[in-house]
Amino acid sequence: MSTTVGGGGAAPGGHHGEAAAAAGDPAQIDAVLHLARGAGLTGPTEIGLPAEEGAAWTVSQIDYVWPVHLDRIAVDPVAGTVVDRSDFADWPLLAQLTKLGIQAHMGRLFGPANQLLLAALALGLLCVIVWGYRMWWQRRPTRADRRSAAGPPPARGAWRRLRLPLLVAGIVVVAAIGWALPAFGVTLVAFLLLDAATGAVQRMRRRRAAPAGS
Repeated sequence: MSTTVGGGGAAPGGHHGEAAAAAGDPAQIDAVLHLARGAGLTGPTEIGLPAEEGAAWTVSQIDYVWPVHLDRIAVDPVAGTVVDRSDFADWPLLAQLTKLGIQAHMGRLFGPANQLLLAALALGLLCVIVWGYRMWWQRRPTRADRRSAAGPPPARGAWRRLRLPLLVAGIVVVAAIGWALPAFGVTLVAFLLLDAATGAVQRMRRRRAAPAGS
């Protein structure tokens, strides 16, 4: 979004320096806010002073509760005009999803409901961690009945026992999250590829060992 004031920022009958000083005067905040409301920026807003001479004020919506309001405008209070604007609806889709994902991760997107969900997720992760240590303890290599150095791995293919609607819904949700949050998506794909390679190696070993045992 451009913050350059058109026409060099000069007011009628004045000079460029006087207009720039007036444009950056904190006393103009009320006029800036009035222009922003007239331009459709409602709810909580953040007002920024001009960064330099000849620059416009910036007004940004900061309403992160769904539905979000994140439009921004540049205002010249001396001329009483909106210099430029950037509407959230015009952002690229991936940029919108990234912004929403960040706000959801910070617990701001749905207000208290978002924070309760994150608290439940944190408790779930703690349970998974504790359960993981318990699984390792049951499979620890120091047990007398363990022959492998790392213990036997869990049975593969447990996901195949899930009901089809639940499996399809899970795949769609995970794929959507991975697309919206590329860092998560890349690491998940890497894990799946590694798991698939491990399974292929195990199947090859079983096939080679089958004739010798028969």
